[in-house]
Amino acid sequence: MPEPISLISSAKIQRSEFLSFLKYLGILLHPDNVYDGRISRENTHVWMVLDNSELENFNGDEMKLITQKLTAKPQTHILLDVSKTPGSEQLALEFACKFAKQWSCIVYDSNYKIYSAEELLELCPAQAGFVWGVDSKVNPI
Repeated sequence: MPEPISLISSAKIQRSEFLSFLKYLGILLHPDNVYDGRISRENTHVWMVLDNSELENFNGDEMKLITQKLTAKPQTHILLDVSKTPGSEQLALEFACKFAKQWSCIVYDSNYKIYSAEELLELCPAQAGFVWGVDSKVNPI
């Protein structure tokens, strides 16, 4: 079972805009009838879907913390389902960092930790871009 991570933005992102962003990154679009996209690198995977109805599932305290970290009203929810294969969380982090460079957002992980865009970008390898090992057999997202 994948581990869910919420990527929440104060921007009101339309599905067509999100799909264009995924296409720009070279992410596989509509890998099935549930998800908008999937990133895969060897045996690591992250599935993603824009699902704003998920915003209603946060309780009042969670929403207060999310709004505080976001410093604005949450408008868009992207669910990242991260496979349990080692390296998949790194793949999700890389995607979230690219997303954070495009839109104001926070990350709410499965450990109930909330990261602001600034905190997220500090976690990203090499601020200007991602560092890839010489052995990497696939292109970065």
